Amino acid sequence: MSDAIPPASMQELLDRFEIDDLLTRYTMAVDNAEWELLDTVFTPDARIDYTSAGGIAGNPTEIKQWLAVALSIFPVRQHLLGNKRITIDGDTAAVRAYFFNPMYLHNPDGSERYAPGGGY
Repeated sequence: MSDAIPPASMQELLDRFEIDDLLTRYTMAVDNAEWELLDTVFTPDARIDYTSAGGIAGNPTEIKQWLAVALSIFPVRQHLLGNKRITIDGDTAAVRAYFFNPMYLHNPDGSERYAPGGGY
């Protein structure tokens, strides 16, 4: 078969597991408001950009502070990761992952409403 995918090396498999773990740590940090856990996800010189979702762009310290405030109106957060496409080329990787984020939003009157989100 000419379109066969070559077998993955042990290093590639380990890299894929590490990337998967990184995605999980990110979602758990955000869902559980464990902002310091994001220090294990992003390097200190990272530039993180949430502007496509109406947020800010900034360094990890700025992002942690912003997330703590921006997500405080959501008493329930949960990211469910789905299909992941990981492309590894030497020391560089690109990842695209689908997510579903069923959340609840605090309304000004004190009630809550279901506010699901998702994307990739």
